[in-house]
Amino acid sequence: MPNIFIVDDSISVRKALEITLRNQSMHSSSAVSGEDALEALNSGQKDCDLMMVDVIMPGMSGIELCREIKTNPRHAHLPIILMSGNVDDEVRQQAREAGADGVLRKPFRSEELIPMVESVLEEYREKQNDDVALAGEPATEGGEAAPAIAHGDLSALTEMLQRYEDHPRVRDVVILDRQGHPIKQTGNVLPENIQMFARFFTNTAGVLGKQMLGEDIEDVSIRYGAHEMVIHNLPAHFVVVLMGEEGAGRALQA
Repeated sequence: MPNIFIVDDSISVRKALEITLRNQSMHSSSAVSGEDALEALNSGQKDCDLMMVDVIMPGMSGIELCREIKTNPRHAHLPIILMSGNVDDEVRQQAREAGADGVLRKPFRSEELIPMVESVLEEYREKQNDDVALAGEPATEGGEAAPAIAHGDLSALTEMLQRYEDHPRVRDVVILDRQGHPIKQTGNVLPENIQMFARFFTNTAGVLGKQMLGEDIEDVSIRYGAHEMVIHNLPAHFVVVLMGEEGAGRALQA
């Protein structure tokens, strides 16, 4: 059962989060300030899989707490979702610079909160597995561990690129790593938070697929009139494709 550490000075927010997480079979504990949270982590009192931290608190802010945790080798691996009533470009930039793994707007809704939490937890588990695999790789001639290559993901990614490259309806394509950094892009520059939407839609579709059909759904297609957005959720990448009228296609460029 995942253990979520909530840090928020508002008792109503803490209670709402605790109830929502409990309904999803997730355990939670809480702290009322950044200072208390940091003390609990450093003393070993808290062992958690994910932290949810309010941005604006008396004393140490959520941004400061996130930065402090991410720069401490002992806790740097902990994923952190920041929460704020005002999520604008400045807050997102500060969150990225502090090393946060996501930003959630308050007041939150369960259908927004749970997919984000599940996505961040899944990435955390994947990274732990990758670290274990990497530790077992043979050393290169220089003495460094050889990087693990996700052959299945690379093969699927190459196949998708070939499929979309000359498609007459493809307008815009962006390939993102799991941290949201663009690897390849063509056409219009897509919003910086496209990774968050990709996570949300694929996770929501996955939950619906399991509950209604009893199987996983990895690819999502959303239609807007004559336009269509296709999201591929690969183990190490998101591929977001926007399609329009036939003849709008463009070639992919590195």
